[in-house]
Amino acid sequence: MGAAAACELAREGVSVALTDQSAIPNPRAASVDHSKVFRFAYPDPFYVKLAVDALGRWHELQTMTGAKLLTQTGALLIGKHETSFETECHAAMRSLALESEMLDTRQVNERFPQFNCNAFAYGVYDPSGAILHAETAVRALVELARQRGVAVLQASRVIDLRQAPGLRVSIVTEFGDVIECKRVLVASGPWSRKLLPFLKNNLSTTRQELVYFEPVSKQNKDPQFNFEPNNFPIFLELESGFYGFPVHHSGAMKIANHHKGDQVDPDSAERPVGDQFIDSCRAFFSEYIPGLADASLRETRVCIYNNTPDDDFIIDWHPQLEGVLVATGFSGHGFKFGPAIGRIAADLLTRGETAIDIDRFRLTRFNYKSR
Repeated sequence: MGAAAACELAREGVSVALTDQSAIPNPRAASVDHSKVFRFAYPDPFYVKLAVDALGRWHELQTMTGAKLLTQTGALLIGKHETSFETECHAAMRSLALESEMLDTRQVNERFPQFNCNAFAYGVYDPSGAILHAETAVRALVELARQRGVAVLQASRVIDLRQAPGLRVSIVTEFGDVIECKRVLVASGPWSRKLLPFLKNNLSTTRQELVYFEPVSKQNKDPQFNFEPNNFPIFLELESGFYGFPVHHSGAMKIANHHKGDQVDPDSAERPVGDQFIDSCRAFFSEYIPGLADASLRETRVCIYNNTPDDDFIIDWHPQLEGVLVATGFSGHGFKFGPAIGRIAADLLTRGETAIDIDRFRLTRFNYKSR
């Protein structure tokens, strides 16, 4: 979010510095992995419209940088109940005249024979579904920011923000350096509870495990064992919490669980992915995608979610410091909106307003007074 905002601000000729406690991309940040999900499929038209806006900006970024940021796959939402997250997503997309298909199990089987259609009642197919190549995207944003004149300050951990004379803001690093500026955007992800202690009771950081598996090679080219992006979609089965991707990283596909994990300190959450989670992934495959039941383990990673109580984001002015904008609490589903959030932040920092109605992201919902 910070890199996207820096790109937008620099495009307007603003003098910008982008700082991070680590090398960028920060390997422990929530935004760094081989892949993130892009989809229009949300049950709320607000988020659908925000995703449509973001997709146009991702395509623009691809064109400007020449980097491969999106791989189109479509997304299949697996449903068990007639009134559910999946049906609400279908209704929200259709309400905005966006393509969405309600598929019975026979239709799912014809299109995607990899799934065991006895395990669910129907599918909702979102053709916008795509793999966002996350680390590549962050690198592309940072490089574009540099090209536009942004000063990129790495390995410089910010520990405090202070009001400076003339309604300016001082940023204090752990080495005692002080950077003074007119406006600040704090997009500190899982570290927001530490840098912004007033949000301590409104944010939680949770440890989310994910696994990369390599499918067993089948010489007979049976379509049930074809997990390439042009034959197999991103999938989401949100009753169990599992979601995953076709093959996209060194011959492996990814599976993770969106249900909130254990609360952790982001600076001490590095224990390895447990065997219990790996076994639960295999159990999910056995039930829903049998061709992956014997897939070989290739890589495990840990992602830290930075959650609000309602899973809506926080984009608002700091309640005590003038000129400090906060963008945090993306609750495990924010990456896809990155370029749109960057534009919103740039608008607020330069003009004090944005064309997108962000009232639901205000701090007033936590009883803070709005600036």
